[in-house]
Amino acid sequence: MVMLVGERVPLRRDRRRTSCHVRQISMYVCHVVLQISLTDIGYAFRRDRTTVSHACHVVEDRRDDPAFDDFIASVERVVISVFGAPGGREHE
Repeated sequence: MVMLVGERVPLRRDRRRTSCHVRQISMYVCHVVLQISLTDIGYAFRRDRTTVSHACHVVEDRRDDPAFDDFIASVERVVISVFGAPGGREHE
């Protein structure tokens, strides 16, 4: 398959967008489920705490979509099963 130069840019952009979404979900789960501070998460991801806050808002807004909400809920369950809920209680 021959690709034109202009066709490579969307592929690169899609990869970057996907990695951004994965990072946002990771930040969200760290903050909401593991209750890690925005500052500490930012440090771990080499981002500012305001970027982490934005990521949490983006994920929270996307949870209005039932399929996305189910996906995030399953990720949260996996994280809780591996790391446990903070304070030994189940996350709601």
